[in-house]
Amino acid sequence: MKRALALVLRLLKYAALLVLAVEFVCFLVVTVMNVAIYGRSREGSRIVYDSYTLYTAASGERVTLNNRVSPDPRRNRRIWFFGGSTMRNGEAEDGRTLPSILARLLNEQGPESFTCANFAVNSFNSLQEIQQLQKALVEHPERPDLIVFLDGANDASYFSLYRSVDAHEGYDKVKGLIESYWTSPLGLLKPVMGAYYASFTRELCLRLIYAFAPLDADSPLLADLARAVRGRYDYVAETAQGLNAGFVVFLQPLFWVEPLNPDIPEKELAARAERFAGIRKNFALVYDELGPAMAGRPYFVDLRHVLEQRDFPAYLPDGIHNTDQGREVLARAMLPGIRQALARAGAR
Repeated sequence: MKRALALVLRLLKYAALLVLAVEFVCFLVVTVMNVAIYGRSREGSRIVYDSYTLYTAASGERVTLNNRVSPDPRRNRRIWFFGGSTMRNGEAEDGRTLPSILARLLNEQGPESFTCANFAVNSFNSLQEIQQLQKALVEHPERPDLIVFLDGANDASYFSLYRSVDAHEGYDKVKGLIESYWTSPLGLLKPVMGAYYASFTRELCLRLIYAFAPLDADSPLLADLARAVRGRYDYVAETAQGLNAGFVVFLQPLFWVEPLNPDIPEKELAARAERFAGIRKNFALVYDELGPAMAGRPYFVDLRHVLEQRDFPAYLPDGIHNTDQGREVLARAMLPGIRQALARAGAR
């Protein structure tokens, strides 16, 4: 009996060591992937808990330059920008973010003065941006004249990663921790299940599925995602109308949905796109579902093609974030939609 017990304990010890070894190897693989893709060991930027949005940027609201305030309050306009890292532009200097560029362009012409605020947070998708908007409306008494969303990449990415309409950064970890008390065979295993959902092993497995398991083009989940996202934006449009404000949402350009072009300056990206055809297919399927679903909405502007005809590097190595020149072109492409949204709001 004692010998059998000792054998069981020894096996449990080796099993625990094996689990720890696998987790450590997966941690190393994920870290190397982050360095290769993002140039740093951790994906995204430092975040902290937020009661509205689950988490938010530790550094708070991103600084926006080139704002102008008129002594005549009737000429002042406020624009609130929401999005993920492509809007927050953590890779850029303060004066080179999309809101800063747009503030400069808007204030160069006309009698009106514009103040732009950048509420974007890395990894946020349309679902979290609505919560961020609600938070901003609670915390900022001065109401916006226009609400701007720039979306597409994170909605597509997290849907492809988790195959869920409501997925976002942290979705799997938080959902697993909350639900594991009832879904595990014994409620006492909740800490173990929570550790499993937060593990690098699970993260690596999901990333491999994301990269090499294309979505089903006929999956009803794609249509569900399009309906959910459209419903979210309709809600924002109604909220903006109640504020006597305008609203516009831009479907952002993305290297991963562009036609493959061997003549583009980003040669390494083109080579990577051929290796990761599954990622390209997933992004393209989601974009092809979202674009038609949103077409016809007065607040929707499809900008997925604005960077395709270029002779300069428009994307950083991840194929999502933009160079300074790419951001300048994107901002100028957004400008007409912003002016039209302001005009619609002013006509009400």
